[in-house]
Amino acid sequence: MKKTILSLLLIAVSTTTFAQLKVTSAGNVYVQKSYTDTNSSFSVGDFPNNYGIYNSGYKIGVHAKKYDTTSSNDCVGILGESKRGTNSGNYFSVGVWGYSEHAAGNRNIGVFGTIHPSQYGAGICGSTEGYPVLPTTGYYAGYFYGNTYVDGTLTATNVINSSDIRLKENVTYLSASAKSRDETLGNVMNMNVIKYNFKDKPVENSDAARVQTKRTSEKKQLHYGLSAQELRELYPDLVYEGQDGYLGINYIELVPILIRSIQELKQELDELKGAGGEDGVRQSRSAATAVQATNASTGNVLYQNTPNPFKEKTTIRFRLADDAQNAAICIFDLSGKLVKKLLVSSGDESVTVPGYELGEGMFLYTLMVNGQEIDTKRMIISK
Repeated sequence: MKKTILSLLLIAVSTTTFAQLKVTSAGNVYVQKSYTDTNSSFSVGDFPNNYGIYNSGYKIGVHAKKYDTTSSNDCVGILGESKRGTNSGNYFSVGVWGYSEHAAGNRNIGVFGTIHPSQYGAGICGSTEGYPVLPTTGYYAGYFYGNTYVDGTLTATNVINSSDIRLKENVTYLSASAKSRDETLGNVMNMNVIKYNFKDKPVENSDAARVQTKRTSEKKQLHYGLSAQELRELYPDLVYEGQDGYLGINYIELVPILIRSIQELKQELDELKGAGGEDGVRQSRSAATAVQATNASTGNVLYQNTPNPFKEKTTIRFRLADDAQNAAICIFDLSGKLVKKLLVSSGDESVTVPGYELGEGMFLYTLMVNGQEIDTKRMIISK
């Protein structure tokens, strides 16, 4: 024991004059060194009850605490800082690293932070500003200032978006700003819902490759959503480009768009009721159903073009009856002017439309068979 203490004292003498090695009467050993970060207001100096190496109670490897009730300086228990040189290579630079392993497999915590509920602040704070940015009101388990990325499943009881009218300006109602009453409904009808599986992003280092290898089972799960590239042509403000260059969608703000489209449908329904009452509604529904049934029974069907919206080209699929004659896909602009006519026959299943031949904007395309309009749909050509 004496040899151990002597060795520690020799180490203390070999260090700078600012370093101190102390042994308390209880047998606790700690190393203390004065340090001030010239780039911030943090200061770790000679203060009482500061244990750099501590072995007692909870059997803590390193235990540092700072009590300063006489000044207004910032207090830091442990300050972790990491700076790497300019040498190349995929190496970590970590200020504080936490790892925990329990033989029983439970109650493992890599890094833990807590705060007293009667005080403002956060148990764990993350900031992209280079210094702590804390809430001025409330207390939180975690508080993050800046973009936060989660690569995996995020589970939450509630997800709340800030929506207080007191925090908004330049407010207009979508119904008032629309070019026409059916604009929102038309945009929703032109959204192509897709189902898909995720694939790996290109990786730049072996660590990311190992993570992707562990997630092979997640790739088999089927997902449903929209294409960010297509949605950007309709609502560019709902599409974001990440720092990795990939696009993402703000699905939360799609909800008001869907609400508005339902309102437009309700307006049309009210107009039908006003024009012919409930009988008028039933007659309109019956007529639409009859047309669909007639088209299906004759074997003539028009499908929505894909992709839509599009820039370079799109494909219009259809089905024709065996005896169909004088069939064509007619494309009109919104004024009703015929801008292109594509002749088709019963052996055809689709036609390709180049975007440069029509220009940008919204167009209507109709399947005509024997001089009769079978169906009409909309397509959008983006910039």
